[in-house]
Amino acid sequence: MGRVENMSVILGRIKERGLFQSITRFQYLPVDMEMALEIVNGIGKERNPKFAIDAENRFAYENLIRWVHCDTEMQCLDPETKQVVPGRLKSGIYIAGKTGSGKSWALEIMSAYAMVFNFQIQMGETKRCLYWQNVRTDAICDDYVATGTFEKYKKMSIVGIQDLGAEPSESLYMGNRINVLRQILEYRGDFTDKITLITSNLPMNHKKFTESYGDRVASRLNEMCNYFEIKGKDRRKN
Repeated sequence: MGRVENMSVILGRIKERGLFQSITRFQYLPVDMEMALEIVNGIGKERNPKFAIDAENRFAYENLIRWVHCDTEMQCLDPETKQVVPGRLKSGIYIAGKTGSGKSWALEIMSAYAMVFNFQIQMGETKRCLYWQNVRTDAICDDYVATGTFEKYKKMSIVGIQDLGAEPSESLYMGNRINVLRQILEYRGDFTDKITLITSNLPMNHKKFTESYGDRVASRLNEMCNYFEIKGKDRRKN
């Protein structure tokens, strides 16, 4: 009897860690892509009148829409070759692009799109709306400097991390200097019931990325996220 109880405790701890829990997606089809793009474009213009879907961001937005709808036709880019490859509906999103390209708007716009239509997702045993909070990396680091903790960002079931790479390389609290985002990404990479969405000036395979976050994070993100790039000029200057 004791052995069974011990095993139950062990399995309970594994469950709490989310190590073998899965994500269940629910399809919202068919996707009328032109109508969906029109809606996304309207949301974007509410966010910023300069927003536009064009040749430089259409691939990303079409496939972010497919990701939200749980469309098995979703595609993304291979981070190494930049070739188009099948997307993974249970993985998160990584959008790279230069300053002002609109990558941060993309996560905000798509979060609003998902919330408006109340798309659902099940993460472990919890069913919830496919909606996420978007937070800048410097704000996460500021939280650590002020409070000494960043637990809430580690444990969010879905989180949008904006401007990865723009934060301080180390943050100080009570004499402890740490790379906050590296620890958050390492932690979240151990879970199978969490989704991480990221925007960054750095391509996922960039040398500076590995130098800042280490090989372990770089390797994990290839599994954690579908990769996209948004190219073009600084849209905020137009």
